[in-house]
Amino acid sequence: MQNFRSESPAGLVRLVADIGNTNTTLALFVGDAEPLVESVPSAMFADSAAMCEVLADLSRKHGTPHAIAICSVVPAAAAAGAALLESLFSVPVLTIGSHLKLPFQFDYDNRATFGADRLALCAWSRHLFEGKAVIAVDIGTAITFDVLDASGAYRGGLIMPGLDMMSGALHARTAQLPQVRIDKPASLLGRSTEECIRSGIFWGAVKQISGLIEAIRADLTGESGASPVEVIVTGGNSRIIASELGAVVSIIDKFAVLRGSDLLLRMNS
Repeated sequence: MQNFRSESPAGLVRLVADIGNTNTTLALFVGDAEPLVESVPSAMFADSAAMCEVLADLSRKHGTPHAIAICSVVPAAAAAGAALLESLFSVPVLTIGSHLKLPFQFDYDNRATFGADRLALCAWSRHLFEGKAVIAVDIGTAITFDVLDASGAYRGGLIMPGLDMMSGALHARTAQLPQVRIDKPASLLGRSTEECIRSGIFWGAVKQISGLIEAIRADLTGESGASPVEVIVTGGNSRIIASELGAVVSIIDKFAVLRGSDLLLRMNS
């Protein structure tokens, strides 16, 4: 198998691979610059020649990675990805997990079951809002809430189905309801079955998320007085939901999990 080693043209390059069930996001970090991001099908990790070509092209354009991290909630994919990347770049690959040194205090039953993406998001949230309580919301395949208090202690979280999962469940568990792609509907009330499903899931999710944020914020401020509570939102469906949440959201960052993975890579290298 081909092995890539070359000097990075503009400082040391760090590679983060966020491997999902369907797609993998590859992000290259150099210094404090914005990441260079590319998405490929996760199935490419099973085709070493194709993946080799993608990574060779990235190396030619941006330099060879000198540190690599994998963030994945798919254990088999993480293992396969780590083996391939180590063989290509001759660099130990860091797998994001609760065994790492973390920038927040983490108390959780069965830490190994806490998703790598949630860990990375909590790490970035703490880095971004040090000294403040943070509610981190990931609106993806699932919708997750993770909460840090002002001292950096993990307080707990919530998990609920994501938009596409809700739509799929309605279709799979009923005889006549169609599979509907969820986006922002034109109006609150639908005038067809498809519109009713879209409106119900979209606005239901908006009200659930905003209501939960307010409930968590009230819980945190009730304990700490007037301490501010920041809210960071990320995830594939954050683009359609977050704009409806209004002023409760401090920042929307689609790369937050990648940034958190890079932070943990730097902390543990």
